[in-house]
Amino acid sequence: MRVCIQSLGCPKNLVDSEVISGSLLKQNYTITNDIDNCDIAVINTCSFIQPAVEESIEAILEAAELKKEGRIKHVVVAGCLSQRYSEKELKESLPEVDGFIGIDEIAKIPEIMEQVLRREGPFRVNRKPCFLYDENSPRFLFTPNHYAYLKIAEGCNNACAYCLIPRIKGTYRSRTIESVFAEAQNLITSYPLKEIILIAEDTTYYGRDLYGEPALANLLQKLTQLKWSSENRIRILYTHPAHYNDALIDFLAENKQICPYLDLPLQHISNSMLKRMNRKIGQKDIITLIEKLRDKIPELTLRTTFIVGFPGETEQDFEELCRFVENYQFEKVGVFTYYNEPDCTAGKFDEQVTEKVKKMRLDTLMKIQQKIALHKQKTKIGKVLKVLVDGVSDKGKDILIGRSCAEAPEIDGEILVFKGQEKDIGNWVNIKITEAFPYHLEGEILADKN
Repeated sequence: MRVCIQSLGCPKNLVDSEVISGSLLKQNYTITNDIDNCDIAVINTCSFIQPAVEESIEAILEAAELKKEGRIKHVVVAGCLSQRYSEKELKESLPEVDGFIGIDEIAKIPEIMEQVLRREGPFRVNRKPCFLYDENSPRFLFTPNHYAYLKIAEGCNNACAYCLIPRIKGTYRSRTIESVFAEAQNLITSYPLKEIILIAEDTTYYGRDLYGEPALANLLQKLTQLKWSSENRIRILYTHPAHYNDALIDFLAENKQICPYLDLPLQHISNSMLKRMNRKIGQKDIITLIEKLRDKIPELTLRTTFIVGFPGETEQDFEELCRFVENYQFEKVGVFTYYNEPDCTAGKFDEQVTEKVKKMRLDTLMKIQQKIALHKQKTKIGKVLKVLVDGVSDKGKDILIGRSCAEAPEIDGEILVFKGQEKDIGNWVNIKITEAFPYHLEGEILADKN
């Protein structure tokens, strides 16, 4: 029985898809990435904002059309869409779907597949999910074999006013340090990994529910004991500015196995906006954190995101945000317009900003950041960077693509590698940077000196 799993949305969803795949492989299902050549299509959905819902529904309807044409037999919907909407809403709007499964059912996927094959139309969703995969959960990587995401926790307790994640994913629940370490070691044994990327809805909150105090530094300390090359690296995504502490910052500064790269979503800098967003941190503490991180980690790449057009955002708030971006010169910035989700706290706020104004603010802020990004990229021309080669560029088979410590996969730009060879894929190479652009670099591979 051939199963195609389409994973939509974030890397956290991708890990769930990998666990689903591993569970099915263990039961002798065949996993294929060709939806035209499968018996069952599983769409692992994202739905935290309306555009993600629309993308998920589009993917489901495309699979349903293949089913109608007789090219596939069954369509199953997993993930956030199943968690967000009621059984009645989903079955009425998507009658073509043969089964809906929620987060808690990930570990039971083989059993649910049997129900689907018997045409029982299962709807298996726990509205307060508590599932947490562990080191014994089988996984089949969807990423290239040289890097993997490692989910250290599930759920969220932050209750940001614009976000549905706590409602969809449930409360924050950390895996134990021992479980995370064991899975990391299992992955290293099974795959030629060069990079492990730690993810959660909020990685800096890790451990508070289990140990009564922040424990990310303790987890990182344990992970530095992994039995792999000292040149390999650990990257951390999805940190929350309100949950850093000195122990974590000091450890990041002192340990060379941890990428000098931090994903630090700030969302805004105006105190009035931060309060309305329920970010649990103010402007002064954000600035103190940034200055401390840069002082302790001189080579640090800081990536952040901002939301423009949040309800009540005035011209003064937006101008304050623009000045902040100009003053603090982030290496990587993503800007998003606020999506009005009626089910969120902010969906009930007055003073909604018009779509036209949102778009203008997004364009203005991105133009500011584009100049900053280009300036920072140009400082790398002539430098030699240690780069992990991810694959072949679509610009030509003789051009490779790679990433230094300053680039996370998928979300950041890349480095185009000239004069490389296929054997370099999945390995570290030294690249001399020759050209710089706002969102990517170009360079030539240096010959080994033997």
